[in-house]
Amino acid sequence: MAKGTAEPASYRQCIPPIDLSLERYTESVPKDGYYYVLLRGEIKGRFRTRNAAAELYTGLLRQTGYKPPPVDKTTPRNEAVEGYLDAKESYWADSHKHARRGGKGRY
Repeated sequence: MAKGTAEPASYRQCIPPIDLSLERYTESVPKDGYYYVLLRGEIKGRFRTRNAAAELYTGLLRQTGYKPPPVDKTTPRNEAVEGYLDAKESYWADSHKHARRGGKGRY
């Protein structure tokens, strides 16, 4: 590979239950730099910009009527993580009290 040339980054946004995806530089679409919207493996649109492709993507999502399954809220809390986040929040809330003040030679 020559210096200064990099392989373009691939992009994929999908909803597997309804097989809807927005892709660029993936194995499912041509590698021509365009964004493609696919529904059940069929190309529904080809766009130069991601925003234009996202409009069709959201339109197709609305047409399918897909609603994600509800989230199970009975997941147990991780007390260690909760304690860490509480300590971090407390530290930053009081950080203004620990600022060094004074002039030259003062602590």
